[in-house]
Amino acid sequence: MMLPAVIQRYLDAYNRKDAAALVACVDDAVVFENVSNAGQSIRIEGRAAFAELAERATTLFATRHQAVRTAVVQDDRVALEIDWTGIPAIDLGQLKAGEPIAMRGASFLTIADGKLTRIVDIS
Repeated sequence: MMLPAVIQRYLDAYNRKDAAALVACVDDAVVFENVSNAGQSIRIEGRAAFAELAERATTLFATRHQAVRTAVVQDDRVALEIDWTGIPAIDLGQLKAGEPIAMRGASFLTIADGKLTRIVDIS
């Protein structure tokens, strides 16, 4: 499956826990939303807020990995079905440090001028 280059770079950076490379993929006015069934949804706007979140998130998990199950690409919009696995580095509510977790989610991304302008993750 052929993903747009910026999305492949974003996923690779996420899996490497490379916050700087993640930030390089997003537009200055990026909107990021994470909608969680666990009730801990967040919404941020702008590259600076995204950078802060990306850096903090790298410390929460010893390992984390997104694998794309399916992708639908239409013009500047991409929908991904994701298998996510990770091992928390610290206790995160019901998630205990060192205990592997796995879940399936979806990501909806919008691209403009080679950068991600909107990222909505649902898990």
